[in-house]
Amino acid sequence: MITEILDSDVKICTLDQLLSPTIDNALAITFDDGMRSVYSNALPVLKDTNIPSHLYLTTGHVGGKNNWPTQPAGAPAFEMMNWEEIEACVEAGMQIENHTVSHPNLCQLDQKQIEDECETADLSIEKQFGRRPRHFAYPYGLYDARVAGIVGQKYQTCVTTALLPLGRKLRAAELPRLDSYYLQNRRNYRRFFSPTANSYLLLRHGLRVFRSMI
Repeated sequence: MITEILDSDVKICTLDQLLSPTIDNALAITFDDGMRSVYSNALPVLKDTNIPSHLYLTTGHVGGKNNWPTQPAGAPAFEMMNWEEIEACVEAGMQIENHTVSHPNLCQLDQKQIEDECETADLSIEKQFGRRPRHFAYPYGLYDARVAGIVGQKYQTCVTTALLPLGRKLRAAELPRLDSYYLQNRRNYRRFFSPTANSYLLLRHGLRVFRSMI
């Protein structure tokens, strides 16, 4: 996927650069959780192309598996990276961000529990890499106004799983993201910022919202 983007006129930048009002036709590459596939599959490409990315890390499962308590029954189990493998990702230009300690549904937690999930993960990342995360991803993309109010005060951005283009009027605590699943067709990179692409995203977003209400 990354090489196809590089062949288009789309810029790949950090999240901080993406939010600049002077940048256009740009995207940031992010990964969730910290699964070993990032190390084995994505890292070689990132090193070869020398492009930035962000990893939203679930710190309580580093070196283990993605068997957090809220994982649905029957979901596949994946190996997680250990700290040495994450360090290799950092050396290749990846920035480590916060995805909580235990990957909970934050909407089901009280304020102190939410703050503990964030702060404990921040401290683990800071201890390992000397940098506190500036960006956050809601586990499963689940949040409400209360959660966004609590978490949004701690980070420069918080990302969701909403299938929407990144508009200028969006709240930093509720930024959308586009799953790579929707970018499997190489032609999509050429028309990534076209009105047709935006209409498609709005349609897919509407369908996802509708299904969640059934």
